Amino acid sequence: MKPLPKLLDTRFKTILGTDYTSVMQAFASKKIASFRVNTLKSNTESVLKTLADHAIPVEALVQIPGVFILDRAHEYALKGTPLFREGNIYMQSLSSLLPALILDPKSGEKILDVCSAPGSKTTQIAAMTNDEAEIVALEQNQIRYDKLVHNIGLQNAKSITTHKTEARKFLNDSEEEFDAILLDVPCSAEGRISLEDEKTFGFFSIDNIQKKAELQKDLLATAFLRLKRGGRMVYSTCTLAPEENEGVLQALITAFPQAKIVTIHLPEFEEIRKGLSEFESTTYDPSIANAVRILPSGRFEGFFWQELLRCNVNENTRNSRLTFS
Repeated sequence: MKPLPKLLDTRFKTILGTDYTSVMQAFASKKIASFRVNTLKSNTESVLKTLADHAIPVEALVQIPGVFILDRAHEYALKGTPLFREGNIYMQSLSSLLPALILDPKSGEKILDVCSAPGSKTTQIAAMTNDEAEIVALEQNQIRYDKLVHNIGLQNAKSITTHKTEARKFLNDSEEEFDAILLDVPCSAEGRISLEDEKTFGFFSIDNIQKKAELQKDLLATAFLRLKRGGRMVYSTCTLAPEENEGVLQALITAFPQAKIVTIHLPEFEEIRKGLSEFESTTYDPSIANAVRILPSGRFEGFFWQELLRCNVNENTRNSRLTFS
């Protein structure tokens, strides 16, 4: 085990409070594996029969239908089955499953997934809408884009249109408006730390957090302008850093009075916490407490989510390129 950088450890003590010890234990342990049944190609009954035939034990996650967990010791065997190879199931972390549930996509809606590769949430949205939505998926990196296209094809999702492009360029050049937007942004990934792998935290620096936060603010502002009035957007990260979570939301609602933070309704998990009300010398708007933090544990990676609505008010910022600090 490698120790965390002293500054990062100190920040975690401030951010996590009484949850600090349990999170450090989670960082030192291996997480369970999980998958969802791809309802575009299969069903739970068929999947469970095949797993029984291969003697692979799984456990249903009762809070989310069609989602199962298993010990990592059985992951290799699972990936050797036709279920995995043919896209009848999709391996996806429990934390990664929740943003699409919060977005609550509907058939017939026009939906944007801004940072979509490798397609976990994109194809989940397609399955949740019975492949009857109009989904636009963006990714600029060629290797990640190829993975996105591969996973979409493997899962037989027909409702997704992909664009290999930088998200802000697409959003600024486009006049399209969307009923729903999923913005799962690049971040410092503190929620995925493993004390057995120094690469997961060795790059930590305040400068990196600040740079990520500026990118996130720019993406959030640009994407928000592409929401239809009355549309909704889910902002998510896999970091614990308040500058990239509550701080980014604070900047948005300060710049956009038409942005309304709403209460998130999720299944009950013991790892769920509210958004922070303050961090260091910064106090956040009380509405930001409606955000959801999920603590790293033996089941979950650390994640942060918030849902925003775009209210129908007069605006002077339409179609502008806006960044803010």
